[in-house]
Amino acid sequence: MALISYFSAETLSEFLRHSNYWAAKNRNYYPVKIHEAISILYEEIGCPCNNECKCKKYQCTKHVVRKTGIVFDDFYNHFLECYVDSRKHEAVRQGSVSGRGENAVEATKEIRDNWERISAISSKKHLLCSNWYEPFNKLKPLNFKPSGDTIYQAKWFSILFFDTFTAYDYNSVKLLKRDFQNPPNFLNLMKLIREDIINHLEKTGRTLQDFRQYDNPSEFFPEEIPKNCLRPLGDIIDKLYLTL
Repeated sequence: MALISYFSAETLSEFLRHSNYWAAKNRNYYPVKIHEAISILYEEIGCPCNNECKCKKYQCTKHVVRKTGIVFDDFYNHFLECYVDSRKHEAVRQGSVSGRGENAVEATKEIRDNWERISAISSKKHLLCSNWYEPFNKLKPLNFKPSGDTIYQAKWFSILFFDTFTAYDYNSVKLLKRDFQNPPNFLNLMKLIREDIINHLEKTGRTLQDFRQYDNPSEFFPEEIPKNCLRPLGDIIDKLYLTL
């Protein structure tokens, strides 16, 4: 049993509340930046799945899907805003090869070099759907091992597929590896997280929409983030492990 299935709905909501509280005291205002990115890059659609899809068991009604026709530079700008300290943006853009910026530069190059293949993936499924992983099985950039050296790879795939993948940082990836017994690659980590969310929903009787509503960033950012904002699963998972 891992974190999500171990704790009650009320406790998970408190974890997310603490995350938003501390984020409001961070000068980067990451929840606001993520909300802006989601609003521009994504849209909410009615659940397109048939009744046999796993998500329907948890009364899924909405999916958060990537808009079509968005170019690499648009994603790159939001990647920097959401996941790179504002003081390091210019250095990363210039190809800095020192400190944390080095990994951001390398991860960005990999995404840019594979952009044609990655951007062509337009799955309308999310993490709890049946066969959610099929579009990604042969995508080599997903073969990286979760670690402190691959945080920007995870961040890139999170912003590209926000309802399927999660980001992590140097501290939260240690908790994820411990909680899920050091998974061999990122795709396997997401499969284990998916199982844990399903176990939580089974245990608590909550719906998928209930789970999305655990996160309420508008409490601490009332002027910037509306109460009915989109809440992709990847961002919720990221927050749950971020401030523990």
